[in-house]
Amino acid sequence: MWWTLFGQTVSWGLVNVYDTLRGVPFLATVGAYGLSIMIVTIGIRLILSPLYQLQLRLSRRTMQEQRKVAPQIAELRKKHKGDSQKTQQAIMSLYKEHGINPLGGLMGCLPALVQFPVLSALYWVFLGNAHASRFVDHFLFVPHLNDMPSHHPMLHGLPIPELAYLVIPLLAAGTTFVQSRMMQQPVNPMASDTENQTQQMTKQMQVLMPLVIGYFATVTPAGLGLYWFVSNCFAIIQQYLVNGWGGLMPSGAAVLTEPPPPPPGSIPAKKPRKPTR
Repeated sequence: MWWTLFGQTVSWGLVNVYDTLRGVPFLATVGAYGLSIMIVTIGIRLILSPLYQLQLRLSRRTMQEQRKVAPQIAELRKKHKGDSQKTQQAIMSLYKEHGINPLGGLMGCLPALVQFPVLSALYWVFLGNAHASRFVDHFLFVPHLNDMPSHHPMLHGLPIPELAYLVIPLLAAGTTFVQSRMMQQPVNPMASDTENQTQQMTKQMQVLMPLVIGYFATVTPAGLGLYWFVSNCFAIIQQYLVNGWGGLMPSGAAVLTEPPPPPPGSIPAKKPRKPTR
């Protein structure tokens, strides 16, 4: 069922798009196989875009709701100071009352998980295409998209591919980092413990995910890394349209619930006196 749904569908789309593009001399020179992968990738992303749009909006709404209740959480901490168990119970009750999912900030990872069945199907499709003589699998400067970059080391014994095969893994890892940075929200100075844990996990994922994607793009066919790179570019555009640049280019710090203290040496403004009769 998995292969029928994903493998055969992706393979059929890739073959038909390739057969159409290879008849155009210019496109065949650029690399009809690579262009076919890019077109199929965009088609897959268009199918998944409603889910990704939903996750972005839910994640953003959850973060905004958490910041709205931040003053109430600060009061609960004062009230139950010294009793962490009661504090956490009170905070979870407050979240439940306002319909807040404390792990909503991590829901942006769901579209990436949904892509894994597609990625695994593409892996086997590319492996099968490697033995098919009907495909001319060069693309721009990459000699063979069906080859694994790890099979073309820069130096013998060095686990770094040569430059022609290294570019795609670097692009896949770099766009993954950009996308994860865009998901990061400004730091909330009054964040709850749960929100701090979520932010900490998000920061760890910002470092871990690019490394993982870069590694997999090295030990899998280069076409799979090209798929991930194009998929990330599509997601970055979609995420920008919903949330802007997010943590990649923060426009300012989080909004404080109290006014900042006056600078040293300044005279604090006096409150206006009520008129007397």
